[in-house]
Amino acid sequence: MVKLALIGAGNHCRGNHAPALAKYATDHPDRVALVGVCDLESEKAERFVREFGFQKAFTDYREMMEEAQPDGCVCVMPIQHIVPLAKALMQMGMPVTVEKPPGVSIAESRELVEVARETGVTHMVSVNRRLQPLIQRAKQWALEQGPLRYVRASILRHNRREDFFISGTGIHCVDTLREIGGEIADYKMFTQEGEPDWYHVVFRFASGAIGTLDILPSDGSVEERYELFGEGYRVDARVQTSAHPRVRCWKDNHIVVDERPPEGEPDFMRLGPYAETHEFVCALEEGRPAWPTIEDVFPSLELAYKLDPSKPE
Repeated sequence: MVKLALIGAGNHCRGNHAPALAKYATDHPDRVALVGVCDLESEKAERFVREFGFQKAFTDYREMMEEAQPDGCVCVMPIQHIVPLAKALMQMGMPVTVEKPPGVSIAESRELVEVARETGVTHMVSVNRRLQPLIQRAKQWALEQGPLRYVRASILRHNRREDFFISGTGIHCVDTLREIGGEIADYKMFTQEGEPDWYHVVFRFASGAIGTLDILPSDGSVEERYELFGEGYRVDARVQTSAHPRVRCWKDNHIVVDERPPEGEPDFMRLGPYAETHEFVCALEEGRPAWPTIEDVFPSLELAYKLDPSKPE
């Protein structure tokens, strides 16, 4: 039996990690127990006990670690708290899943890489596109057809004017491009000035493929899309909060795949948190590293922070 705890009972966790943990525990009652949830606001933690089936609420994570004795912990914290808490848990020997981006700077993220190496503790970073079923379907089908020549990605949002949009949200696309196309050898960014600015990035992959990424935080729609092109084939994957998520695949000018998520499938399953829970639990059961680790994700974070003009050098 894997005993899991949760730190953080905010809105993001309510919509993603908490319902994913609850459903996984319901689906696998002989494998998983939700032994505790911690939040500085006791009412939030108590609400998660009632709504998602955690055994006990806490306001101090150290007390929860000592009393509940979890085998692993999922941490959903504001960005500035992710690395300090992850480091503390790893140094306790506690396996942990952390949200993205893991660090407010490249230097802080590098600190987490070092702690992960020193402790050897099982951990993973919640860059959930890597485990989204539609993206995995698109990638696997494309690679079965032959080498990629070109990947086109776009992240479109409505009225997203916060600082650090590229490193806080656009990092998902950067990481997905690496997951699909492999390591990025070079890039060039073009900025279209406005309120807010829009960004267009051209990538060259180590494989020789080319990629582009459009980051439009205020175009008046909400969509995330990945298009994969190779000799004789094309894939169009519309994912995340797109109005009509689907994967379409063309082979020799014929649509050979046209798939949508099951009707009524909850977002926490369609967007990856449920699959992340499965990966974390299996890693703990099997005594192996979870995927992806901070080292896996660090190149994506480093590049996203370099692209983000609001981030200090």
